Amino acid sequence: MSFRAKRGIYFSFLKVGGDSWISTRGLRAIVITASFTVTQNQKSELPHKIGRYKILERVYETRWEDLYHARDSRSGERVSLKAICSSLPAQEQERLFTNESHALKVLTHPNIVHFLDAGGEPGHYHIAVEPLDGTNLREIVEEERPLPLKQKLEIIAQVADALEFAHKGGILHRTLMPREIVLKPDGTVKIHGFHLCRVIHDLNPRNTAYFVAKLRYPAPEQVRGEAADSRADIFSLGAVLYELLCFMPPFGEPNIATVLVKIVAAAPEPLEIYLPRPPAALVAIVDRALAKRPGDRYQTAAHLARDLRSLANTL
Repeated sequence: MSFRAKRGIYFSFLKVGGDSWISTRGLRAIVITASFTVTQNQKSELPHKIGRYKILERVYETRWEDLYHARDSRSGERVSLKAICSSLPAQEQERLFTNESHALKVLTHPNIVHFLDAGGEPGHYHIAVEPLDGTNLREIVEEERPLPLKQKLEIIAQVADALEFAHKGGILHRTLMPREIVLKPDGTVKIHGFHLCRVIHDLNPRNTAYFVAKLRYPAPEQVRGEAADSRADIFSLGAVLYELLCFMPPFGEPNIATVLVKIVAAAPEPLEIYLPRPPAALVAIVDRALAKRPGDRYQTAAHLARDLRSLANTL
């Protein structure tokens, strides 16, 4: 399967089984694995206990991790429990577990979920964090909840605050998506999902196989298999902002290959199609966050947060 995009960029996409595709550009090739949430009829049986944690409820299930509400049998406290999928290869389980547990241990910030405990072995890795009570942005988008624009801007600004802290700590998130952004009842935003994070000084594009949630949020340089820095996270956050505003992903298509081409070479539909008379400053913020070239984007998440709050203060 092949597509010709703008400016003469030529892409070929070969399906290699399941949800995996090979995307080629010149001599560079990367394998991209779509990470869809498991559908209702695919869900596994709810476990009674994981480690010392009694399982109360499943929040969601994906192909790499499950998220549960649970209770610590020692303290009696409620927690949220992330369990790495036992069907993954043992080496991959260990990598996902190590990435997220390390990131959450070192990233102590009001907008990053608080780490409590981690343990296990292949087939039983789990990470306990503070209770993620509230609503994730995926639910807000799917239900098209009519939040005020000012509140939406503050939600994304808090995520930008968290990313700025992570970037200063040397960690890229790399797979930011609405499901991993939780709005708590008091208005505080918490992000998680650092299982595929990478340290900033390790920017070699080797080992570029990665999960991409429905292929809607990676930056163009990630799709091309190039080295990515903190500005890739800013692009992903721009995509989340667009979806929160429009209830529509900026590059959403049922065809995987078409989404990849759009991310690299096509502009999203104008905000005006979905929003009545959006402020010019809002259009400028979204356009800059979603710029194709990293040099044309916000250079720091702090700058993005500042512009979002400046606009919110005028509303």
